[in-house]
Amino acid sequence: MSDSDEFDDFEDRIENVLDSEAGESIPTTPESTDNAMPTTADGTPLGHITASEGLDISRGDSTIHSYIRSDTRDELRLGDFIQVPYPNRPDDPHSELLGEVTRIGYEQRADIDDKSDVRRGIQDTTIDERQYVQVADVDPIAIVEGTDPDDLTRTTVDRVLKPFTLVYEASDEAFLRTGLNLPAEGPYIGDLAVSGEPHPPDDPLAYRLPTVQGTPAIWTHMLIAGATDAGKTFTTKNILRQLATDTGYEVEVRTDDGDAETRERPLGIVVIDPENEYSGLGDDPDLSDDVWSDLESRGIEVGGIDTPNCGSHDLQTYVPVADGISTPAIDGAREFGIPFELVENRPELVMGYKPPSATENAIKECIGTYFDGPGASNPSYEEYLRFLRNNGDQLQAQHNIASQSWDAMMSRVDSGVFHQVFDSGTHQMTEITNELFRPGRVTVIPTRHLIGGEEADRGTLVVMALLSYIVQNKLGGNDPDPNVDETPLMLVVDEAHEYLSGADSLHEREVVSRFRRIAKRGRKYGLGLCMITQDPSDIDGEILGQTRTGLYLEMESDADLSSVPAGYEDDVIKFEQGQGVIESPGVRPTEIRTLGYCTVNHD
Repeated sequence: MSDSDEFDDFEDRIENVLDSEAGESIPTTPESTDNAMPTTADGTPLGHITASEGLDISRGDSTIHSYIRSDTRDELRLGDFIQVPYPNRPDDPHSELLGEVTRIGYEQRADIDDKSDVRRGIQDTTIDERQYVQVADVDPIAIVEGTDPDDLTRTTVDRVLKPFTLVYEASDEAFLRTGLNLPAEGPYIGDLAVSGEPHPPDDPLAYRLPTVQGTPAIWTHMLIAGATDAGKTFTTKNILRQLATDTGYEVEVRTDDGDAETRERPLGIVVIDPENEYSGLGDDPDLSDDVWSDLESRGIEVGGIDTPNCGSHDLQTYVPVADGISTPAIDGAREFGIPFELVENRPELVMGYKPPSATENAIKECIGTYFDGPGASNPSYEEYLRFLRNNGDQLQAQHNIASQSWDAMMSRVDSGVFHQVFDSGTHQMTEITNELFRPGRVTVIPTRHLIGGEEADRGTLVVMALLSYIVQNKLGGNDPDPNVDETPLMLVVDEAHEYLSGADSLHEREVVSRFRRIAKRGRKYGLGLCMITQDPSDIDGEILGQTRTGLYLEMESDADLSSVPAGYEDDVIKFEQGQGVIESPGVRPTEIRTLGYCTVNHD
């Protein structure tokens, strides 16, 4: 057959198809709903369930396909939520399936070959998408039972849909919130989204952190991950502002007569700030009155934490001091030092790198002797060094320390880092714990001035000392500091990968060890973690394994995609600023749009 004959045959087939479609039901107007199953959905049907290629549900992958009408095809997007009614059953409540569109595609419906050079001879107006059907794959999420928006319930998908059942867009707030298991109350994180756009478009559904079986999500820890300029700090500030409210969290306190009782107290927040970015949390944002009012009307907390807009919460910046290091100029900041007295229960603070066992034992034994004697009343690092130098022979004999081990010990404990950090400044951390750890206070601790240079371990030592104090007094230590023990506390760590990676030095490993303890046991004692990072794959696996809430913004590194919820790995690398996917306890991974305005000052 010549090309001309093939073209004539192809054109005849096209004309036959188009002529036949005049009598076929390819609707350009809404499908009839006269005999349709009742639904709580608004609007016209998108199409109907089809069983031509199978229709089943299972404990693994289910097969649910929906034919999409030609006049609604342009409206459907990947990730759209749909609802499909079930037939009513006697004595059972009205039930509808909530599902998510996970694939959209065209399938050939006529004997037309569009993979041919002959196609070039047909005018664009001659062949169109009517020669194809559009089919959407639906991932079943849950069955929503009931018709009263205030009395809906959510159950697992245990029934198959009927072929030809009409399919509708799911846009009702109560239906979506019930089916997705989203709480109506709780700290605001963002808005439910589809393809980067808030959903439903006219009145977006707020995504709020859940409370599962009485445990707020903040106690099961949070990760905020994203590439540079993805909006991590911006988003974190908004989340922290939502947590800085008068909401009470249960904590066990000691009464004056020594009895323990449970009370509710507002959250205390401690921010480890390596880039000096979070002191602005205290100030109001530069927003118009209309935007401010709109945010408040949506139940979103707005206004600086250190202003009357934030109720009983306040913010204070505390700068750790190191001798010879200039501190950042931050309005209203106060300084504090790390006291050597912390070493009594944490000898690893003066080890730096893991020493041989003989050296480690020598360090621990000499520390014990010092704090049992001259260091019992007013310990200091310089006094400890003098104690070692003045009593070397006696200590070696008392603890059977070999000369080589003694020399190794002295080289370990006499360090420039320790000289700079211990006992610096006029106020020591242990003297102001009632200010650092307080219900309703946001404490910002900038550390950028301690990072880098020849003594780069300064920042790690300060963070390690702070964490050690929190862990000892929060996770069941003897005679705990009530300022830590009796405060519901969230520890926020920006650039978390800098502290929580594989760890080379002993100090770094000890920091990771303390975070592991917090991750595993914090929920029991009212201690939560919030980690912000651009490299989630660098964070210790045990810590990540205990982290139940993850917010993933735009990602770049392939290595980091392993932590992203399944099905979203290809999406996050294309996200624009403000797009994210979140997973949290009891809620399936969901796309959200974070707030486009900062609710506090953000320079």
